[in-house]
Amino acid sequence: MSCAAHGYIETNSRPRRKFRAVSVGFTSGYHWRVSGSDWGELVWAARGVMTVAVESSQWVVSPQHALWIPPRVPHRVRLAGRGVLSQVYFSRTTCRRLPTVPQVIHVSALLRELLRRLLPLGTLRRAVPREHHVLQLLLDELVVVPVAAMELPLPTDERARRAAEYLQTNPSVELRAPAFARHANASVRTLERLFAGETGLLLGAWRHRAQLVRAMTLLADGTLVGDTATIVGYASTSAFVAAFWRAIGVTPGAYAANMTPG
Repeated sequence: MSCAAHGYIETNSRPRRKFRAVSVGFTSGYHWRVSGSDWGELVWAARGVMTVAVESSQWVVSPQHALWIPPRVPHRVRLAGRGVLSQVYFSRTTCRRLPTVPQVIHVSALLRELLRRLLPLGTLRRAVPREHHVLQLLLDELVVVPVAAMELPLPTDERARRAAEYLQTNPSVELRAPAFARHANASVRTLERLFAGETGLLLGAWRHRAQLVRAMTLLADGTLVGDTATIVGYASTSAFVAAFWRAIGVTPGAYAANMTPG
């Protein structure tokens, strides 16, 4: 891990912390769990891929996007690939301007530059207009319209949750395989009803999305496209490439090559 930078905005008397920032280098598999705090958090992996789970949803976030997590929202983060993770924490008073639910945000050229300036800066002083304006610009960038991202909604029923965990761990398993229903302790018909009601996706569509989520992390780890196709359960590389392109908008090869933004 690299070193961290922590900051605050100074007042005329005692300094009162308004934000704190940290940047860490990571290797694949780096993960942590946060039970929720009084700080809002912006999480951005400048390289590599983040998988962030927030209660009933899970997002895969590429370097072109960041995830905003409001205060007191428990979450888990896992990173794939090798890269740099940036986190900026905002005080609850500062968060009043920001979204009240987790949102994926496009990292524009301006937002990327602001983050690069903030992280090594260490402190922001209200008495220094330039530093105060940097924070105001950052807040303005975080209230823009959120973008669509690869979200994997998670069921809450215990049987459906076990099925979801099994599919994420074994993406190539057939839905009609005896081991799948046996692990969930429920029939496929019951699981289909639960997934449709609790995630808004049919079981087959949920499995397809889970395969793509797993594929994104495998590609970030440097797994070859053909090997990734096999691991996540596609009969051919060409079928996987077509499905990935339809869902993500780029080929798997282009996605893997674009893990480090320009």
